[in-house]
Parts: sequence; C-alpha cells; structure tokens
Amino acid sequence: MHNALFWRRYFRNVFVPHLERILQVLELRLLPTFDGLEEEATAIQEKTYQELVSMLFNPDEVDESMLAESAFDAGHSHYSGMLAVRQSLINSFVPMLYHTWEQQLLAFHRKEILHPNEEHENAFLRLSVMRRRLATKGVDVTKLPSWSNIDQLRLVANTVKHADGESADSLKALRPEFFDHHRANGSTVPSPFQYIPNVYQPMSGEDLYLTLADIQSYGSSTVAFWEEFANALEEHDDS
Repeated sequence: MHNALFWRRYFRNVFVPHLERILQVLELRLLPTFDGLEEEATAIQEKTYQELVSMLFNPDEVDESMLAESAFDAGHSHYSGMLAVRQSLINSFVPMLYHTWEQQLLAFHRKEILHPNEEHENAFLRLSVMRRRLATKGVDVTKLPSWSNIDQLRLVANTVKHADGESADSLKALRPEFFDHHRANGSTVPSPFQYIPNVYQPMSGEDLYLTLADIQSYGSSTVAFWEEFANALEEHDDS
C-alpha cells in the first residue's frame, strides 16, 4: 500500500469533519426545532375550541364536551403528526450517514486502489472489489473494530429505505428493540412483549424507532473507522 501518510491526513481533514458535521446538524440544528410540541398542541387545542364556539348560533344548545373533544383531537393530531415527522427525520439520517461513509470509502478505492483505466468502470466501483484488493496487501477491513457496527448500520440503512426485506429480517434478529413503538416516546424500558411488527413505512416515522443516541453510536463508528483504517494502511505501507 502506498501514500498511507497522505491518506491519514486526508481522512482526518476531509472525511471525519464531514461525518461529524452531519451528526452535529441533526442534534443541534434540526431536532431542537421539535422542542415545545406539547405547548404547540395545547395552543392548537385552545384555538380550535374558541373557533368552534365562535361558529355557534346558540352555544347553550350545544354539548360543550363535544366541542372539547374535537379541539382535543386537533391538538393531538398535530402532536402525533409532528412526532412522526421527527421520527422520520431521525430514521432518514441513517441512510445519509451510511452512504456518506460508503462513498468516502469508494472515493479512496477509486483514487488509491483502482488503476486509472478502471476508475470509471462500474464493475470495479464496489466495496467487495476494494476488500479483495486490500486483502492482497494484508489489510482486512472486516477485522477493524468499527466494522461490525458499520455493517449493522448498513442493515439499518437498507431497512429505512426498503422497509421489510432481508436486511430488515437480519436487523430484527440483531436489534429487536428498534421496532418497539415505545421508543417513539423516549422510553428506555423494553416492551414486555417480543412481537416484532411488519415494517411498512420507516421513512414516514412508522415501524422503526431509532433514537438520536443510536445515530450517534453509529456515527462514532464511522468516524473511528478512518483512524483504524489509517493505522492498517500505515502498517502495510510499501512506500
């Protein structure tokens, strides 16, 4: 392997900061916009109630409990709908995180591993090709400490994108808690039931309930990978 020192600097200065910014944007810029949902729902409930009352010709002839129930439904609909959007946002960051890391690795593969006449051939633009060629140099990326968690991240990303399928089946066996709807409300107590639901619409915030902590854990693995990979490249540097 050549250029190990160059790539270490490149990983640290380009790849890692971009991954860290993705994580920071989710935690510090996007998720805080969902703070105060309960207050929003209460305000909508009160506003709806007042609007319904104002539309009545004779308020004394109307059951106020019916108006209150309609107003409550409006507030609850807003609250539950926004929670689903929040969950959608968290779920959608998994494919972004995984494919950002994957494209970074493939960029390295194209510039360092492939020959110039192979770099633009689709058949060579695969992680499997990179892994085989690195193995001939003594570098096995699957043995790096972060690899197993990143491979799990791949399963989660595929589940978010495609719903039920082979990746979802594997993920259900590995991380059944991800499919527990109690997580949507921030509960850390596992459900007493082991029922694993079908996965239809994870991009709509349904069926798959990832948390910010899950994203941060996977993100830490993608960041750690580049330091581990740089160490492996230097260990087998031919320059």
